[in-house]
Amino acid sequence: MKFLIPFFILVFSFSLKANSEENLVLDTIDVYSSSPLPSIGLPLDMIPASIQLVDQKDIAEQSGVSVADFMVNNLQGVTVNEIAGNPFQIELNYHGYNATPIAGNPQGLSVYVDGVRVNEPFSNSVMWDLIPSFSIDQMQMVGGSNPIFGLNTLGGALSIQTKSGQTFNKTAVDISTGSWGRKVSLIETGGVSKDKKFDYYLGYEHFSEDGWRDFSPTHVNQLFGQLGWETDTSRYAVNYTGTHNIMIGNGLTPKDLLGDDRTGIHTLEDETVNNFGKWVLSSTDFIDEMTMLSSNAYYIRSDRTTFNGDLNDDFCSTDMGNEDECSTESLAAFDADGSQNLNEGALNRTITKQDAYGGNVQVTFDHDFKERRNQLIIGSGIEYSVIRFRQSGQEVATLDASGFFTGAREEEEQSTGLTGKTKTFGLFATNTHSLSDTLSMNTAARYNFIQVDNNDTFNAPGGDTSLTGKHHFERINPSIGFTFHPTKNYTTYASYSQSSRAPTSIELGCSNPDQPCNLPTQMADDPPLEQVVAKTIEFGARGRLSNGVSWNATVYDATNHDDILFVNASSASGAGYFTNVSKTTRQGVDLGLAFNTKKGSMNINYGYLLARYGSEINLPNEVNSSASSDLITVKKGDYLPNIPKHHLKIRSDYNFSSRLKVGATISAFTKSYMMGNENQEHDSSGGLQGEIPGYAILNMDSEYNFNKGWKLYIKAINVLDQAYFTGGRLAETQVDTNPRSHSGDDAEGAASLLPGSPQAAWIGLRHEF
Repeated sequence: MKFLIPFFILVFSFSLKANSEENLVLDTIDVYSSSPLPSIGLPLDMIPASIQLVDQKDIAEQSGVSVADFMVNNLQGVTVNEIAGNPFQIELNYHGYNATPIAGNPQGLSVYVDGVRVNEPFSNSVMWDLIPSFSIDQMQMVGGSNPIFGLNTLGGALSIQTKSGQTFNKTAVDISTGSWGRKVSLIETGGVSKDKKFDYYLGYEHFSEDGWRDFSPTHVNQLFGQLGWETDTSRYAVNYTGTHNIMIGNGLTPKDLLGDDRTGIHTLEDETVNNFGKWVLSSTDFIDEMTMLSSNAYYIRSDRTTFNGDLNDDFCSTDMGNEDECSTESLAAFDADGSQNLNEGALNRTITKQDAYGGNVQVTFDHDFKERRNQLIIGSGIEYSVIRFRQSGQEVATLDASGFFTGAREEEEQSTGLTGKTKTFGLFATNTHSLSDTLSMNTAARYNFIQVDNNDTFNAPGGDTSLTGKHHFERINPSIGFTFHPTKNYTTYASYSQSSRAPTSIELGCSNPDQPCNLPTQMADDPPLEQVVAKTIEFGARGRLSNGVSWNATVYDATNHDDILFVNASSASGAGYFTNVSKTTRQGVDLGLAFNTKKGSMNINYGYLLARYGSEINLPNEVNSSASSDLITVKKGDYLPNIPKHHLKIRSDYNFSSRLKVGATISAFTKSYMMGNENQEHDSSGGLQGEIPGYAILNMDSEYNFNKGWKLYIKAINVLDQAYFTGGRLAETQVDTNPRSHSGDDAEGAASLLPGSPQAAWIGLRHEF
């Protein structure tokens, strides 16, 4: 019932907004590019897919630190897990497919910025802190397994276009401060030369906060710049993105350690440092009025270090040794001479360096065929990437009451060294043809070739633990779709599409069930994995009921074949391995209704999703009450964890005057099942919950333009201060509470949870000139 309170606040306080998919941006935008590179736009009534369009103004108005925040609160089909406990490290889920910064979680969405795929080579992960939200001019969320968007587009693709001097011709200074010691400062400027040929844009933002959970500060520095040269028929541009970010993310924590205020942590600290640079050179040329050539070339460098204070997996007391509860290594030492390992902690460090070189080119032919519009796009993309990965660990004597590890330290020992080289090549074509005045057909196909060459730099070649190996994957993915638009106010469509993704270096290096690893660490020999193939059927419709009312509806059915999942082999350490499962499925419905008046607006979006296992699988599990011989049986039809079935999002704003505007957003999600309860048979009556309760939160924002170019704004999240969780896992821990200390015994079952952010607010001032 609690979520009805903010619902009625919106209904009675704000007027309605009309905004269907194509009207999430300015009314002048009514065309869509069929590929990540620029092309000659097609009307949306010729596109057989669900397309959600957003511009910078929409993102800037609302609270949130990354583009992922905006998507969670506004876009259809999107849910979230605050997997790392850091605002820049959230896991975004669209139609049951993830885009997450956490290596090891299955990745099913591709993300493009200016036509360059930014899923990382090592793990296909998406680092939201490397995409400055202030640099975004427009973006599109494309549903389905669209093969034109290449690898990893299992459930959808996010395509982002950045600002230039042509789209941002002014200077702005923006500062804000508020809860959790957050301080944000932004300066951006753009302009065009007098002859309109040259343009520039440059923006820099510094973000720092203490964080709302214990010991969780974050410092983010983002820079983006672009230079362009433009004529009547051509545009050439070069842009650079650079970041230096230090983020502490204290994620899953046993419920007893969280405390009543949900700020507690498990062990400290979990630090990620990202240094990132990306250069993109792009061009578009109209060869003639109906033929367009687009291309880009890019270089990306990513350096990442992590430092994690964890419980020592090799801890082994006498009692544990007598009960064979120690790790294999510690148990061998205990059996040999009774040796104990009483070091309670381990400081795990990783260094990941990634270089990616690539380019894309395409030609758009927009020539009529048989006196009807026909658009053919032919293109190709190539990338070569090199990753260098090193992991080491250092045992520490004591878990301090603060959560840090103190005392004597053992020597640091390396456990993993890997150099991975990945070569990818893609060739695609897509054709859209008007069969009649009301009926259009789209066909497309893409050929993908991927070669992964792993070289173990730590273990001797040929040994049982060697990571060295070559793997290659190739596939042709097709799609076909039809749109029917009998009137300008109504369009319906149907499509079938396929896409795929190949296993990454990290997945191939952690696929042995006999040698589980702590991601992204301790890799072992790499049994082969199959590439994942997604096949999606989608039906949809969109239209206008009047000038102020629009709607949309989508029904989809997606099946992943040979899906790659990370299977936990240990409930205590989180160690596990990657494996193929025969099938997973996602079926769902998206509904949208939008209204618009001169004084205000409202969007209402609802999603229903059944994300399930499509075949039976046995999973190791020591905590689930239904486990037998430390295994649970997950049957066909059981639900994937941490994905709610229902979600409702309502966005409304009202212009009280030409100067004052107030907005509000409701996001509501129903319950989901925790990791470790994949079979949905865990009995929580024993004290360990197996489900995440549903929740609803209200965010609000307002702005007051008190003078020419001057704006004061306030943004608030979780206004009603709801205590909620976005995900969780049935786990084990050796940490006692009151005071915090190492139990010294075998691990006990725990419900580890991901708490959602509490009530918070920020005030800011912006000046544009």
